[in-house]
Amino acid sequence: MKKILYITIGLLAAQASHAQALFYNNGADVHVSDGAFMIVKTGSVQNAAGTITTNGTVVVEGNVQNDATITASGDTIRLTGDWINNGAYAGASASTVDFFGGAQSLTGTQKTVFVNANLLGGNTVKTQTIDQEVSGILNLSNAELATADFEMLVSNNSTTAVQRQAGFVSSLNQGRLSRRTNATAAYFFPTASPSSLGTPLYRPVEFRPSSATASIYGVRTIKGDATLDGFDVTLFDDSLCKVNPNFYHHLHQTLGNNPASITMFYDQSTDGGWNTQAHWDNTRWADMANNSIGSGQGFTTTTVSTWNNFTPIQFALANKKFTIDAGDDVLLAEGETGQFQPIILNVVGPTYEWSPPTYLACTDCPTPDVTPSENTTYQLLVTDASGCTATDSVRALIINDVLLLPTGFSPNSDGVNDLFRAANKNLKKLVLQVYNRWGEKVFESVGPKDGWDGFYKNSEQAIGTYTWRAEYQTTNMKKAKFESGNVTLIR
Repeated sequence: MKKILYITIGLLAAQASHAQALFYNNGADVHVSDGAFMIVKTGSVQNAAGTITTNGTVVVEGNVQNDATITASGDTIRLTGDWINNGAYAGASASTVDFFGGAQSLTGTQKTVFVNANLLGGNTVKTQTIDQEVSGILNLSNAELATADFEMLVSNNSTTAVQRQAGFVSSLNQGRLSRRTNATAAYFFPTASPSSLGTPLYRPVEFRPSSATASIYGVRTIKGDATLDGFDVTLFDDSLCKVNPNFYHHLHQTLGNNPASITMFYDQSTDGGWNTQAHWDNTRWADMANNSIGSGQGFTTTTVSTWNNFTPIQFALANKKFTIDAGDDVLLAEGETGQFQPIILNVVGPTYEWSPPTYLACTDCPTPDVTPSENTTYQLLVTDASGCTATDSVRALIINDVLLLPTGFSPNSDGVNDLFRAANKNLKKLVLQVYNRWGEKVFESVGPKDGWDGFYKNSEQAIGTYTWRAEYQTTNMKKAKFESGNVTLIR
């Protein structure tokens, strides 16, 4: 049977100078046995002297202030008020402190090494006023852990040591969430800007160390333009075209020099599109290179591999300059329709603008059809999701009354250039004849779309040069023309 120990004002009356504490220990050794409950209703616990040893459950509807020694083993301490540690706290492997009140502080003059810390009570804020540490599991649940200028170190090197539902860690100045690592696995940092500065911006970071060497990495997320903090986002190296003005990160490595892949998470719909990361080098933002784009945790991601320079600590999303190729000129007979085929690579969220709009089927699509009546040069402007731009030009050229025949073909059934035939789309008449080197006719067309497949009398013809003669007439010609030339058969 579980034992329940109720501490009431009638059993232990606090001295007048300690009227805020319902349970005031001034030198006794207090022990809560395994399975027992110690419940302090509507008041606080102050361990001014002596030792409190608990193997059971301590529920405090107020503050817990330790000025001496609290020793815990497999226990749970639940409090709705502040945790104030001015002495020594030692927790064994299964001990847990549950913060299940509203606004609570993790404070005191001495750092606490919690084993397991659960930040409960719903959408609340728990605030640090001193460095703190968790050696087991930090469960953020739905709370904000506001570390302020201080560090929350999760020294358990398991990748699952930080847990959450919608909770996050926020920090100011040099404050941060830090994690100890010892594996080539993903360590997630659920960080956001502080609610004390406005609506929190949740933008987490992930580290993946390149070796199992022990390291400690830390993260703080800062909402707003880094320029306001002295890190001008308009100053960057020649490989970049823009640095994110919406938020940036402080990234730390306080133990070891093990390189790691760094993944930044962002919302493309609100943050814009980004394809690299940048590091402040004391005078400007520098491209970190070795980048890949992906997704995870409901965000778009950029990942930089094998990075180990964390001085200075400012990091941001960025976009590389990019170039485009508007493609080959399109050669057409008058009245024919062709299509532009630009080459555009590694551009996030591109938009297209073709000019002039004359003869184009569309001006905001990547591959517009074109039906020109005259030679026209077109300009293609591509803009990425962050506003970076690149341009190139391409021509649509009219070839009037010219028979378009290739100088070679390869009838090897690979689906590419297998037939020797005219490329014109405006032919109303074509008689095409092909002769071998002995003057023997090996092919004659029966229509404008007909072509030679490299066979004669059901036999593959030899590699070499063949002569062709053609009588043709386009839709724009009043009478037929005659032309001749050579074509090379290859396989």
